[in-house]
Amino acid sequence: MKRTSALKTHNGRGQREDWSRLIGRTVEVWLEGQLVATGEVEQATADDSVLWLAPWGVQRRKLYDKWGGYSVWA
Repeated sequence: MKRTSALKTHNGRGQREDWSRLIGRTVEVWLEGQLVATGEVEQATADDSVLWLAPWGVQRRKLYDKWGGYSVWA
């Protein structure tokens, strides 16, 4: 997985590992240094490995997981 070099995104968000604490928060989802989605976390697993994101715009909600290389910034 390619890491971004910034400690924060251009929107001032920092990378978070505690996905289960992000329910109801607006986050950015990144993959290999690219922003793939922005939206509100609807649900997350207790082990912080999976979350459901309700994205902004016309996209449908989607599941993201750490095994797929996704990172979350809040």
